[in-house]
Amino acid sequence: MPDEYRPLSGVRGGRTMHNMARRVASPVFVGRRDESERVAAGLRTAADGRPVALLVSGEAGVGKTRFVEECAAAAREAGFRVLTGGCLELAQGALPYGPVVEALRPLPDQLDPAALEALLGAGRSELGRLMPALAQPRSSAPEADPSAQGRLFELLLAFLVRLSAQCPLLCVLEDLHWADRSTLDLVTYAVRTLRQGRIVLLASYRSDELHRRHPLLPVLAELERSGRVERIDLAPFT
Repeated sequence: MPDEYRPLSGVRGGRTMHNMARRVASPVFVGRRDESERVAAGLRTAADGRPVALLVSGEAGVGKTRFVEECAAAAREAGFRVLTGGCLELAQGALPYGPVVEALRPLPDQLDPAALEALLGAGRSELGRLMPALAQPRSSAPEADPSAQGRLFELLLAFLVRLSAQCPLLCVLEDLHWADRSTLDLVTYAVRTLRQGRIVLLASYRSDELHRRHPLLPVLAELERSGRVERIDLAPFT
């Protein structure tokens, strides 16, 4: 990832000219050398078969999305398959597993049907909840059994581990501050239990959105206590 600076048109001495009417995005990726190297190190670790979890935080507008896009581009260049999903702010509450469903949605079209069937194994029906293209013709309500969620998590992680044997995976979940409870539970479960597989889990969130009772705060505390996640804070540029 380049670490260079080219002045933008209409910018002098770090201040925007008063007659600049619109925001300009530079095609050049500026700075973030140390942060980019930490992600690159995580990619190398995962490529060697050890899962990595990364949390990218920063205030709104600091450049999280651009940074994550550059990380994804670097991962693709390194031979990774990139699965990306984003959380949405909805008036009626977040969709269960919304970013996970989005990240997995392209897979049935990308993989050979026979290969996909082998990767899914006996968990096809349960994983159809997260990959609608795999859903069986019958539609039934989710099971009330409290162990159903744990089984779904186990099946999904086993599927990702098998998928990562083909090529390493970068799984991106953006805007975790808008995530539903089920997605947060899945992230916590994955970080604490994933011990094998060529997988990098990268999640981003807005640090300035986290008020005292925000549901993400206890999750972040739990993840940091696990000692299995690396936090990358993006500070504003000077």
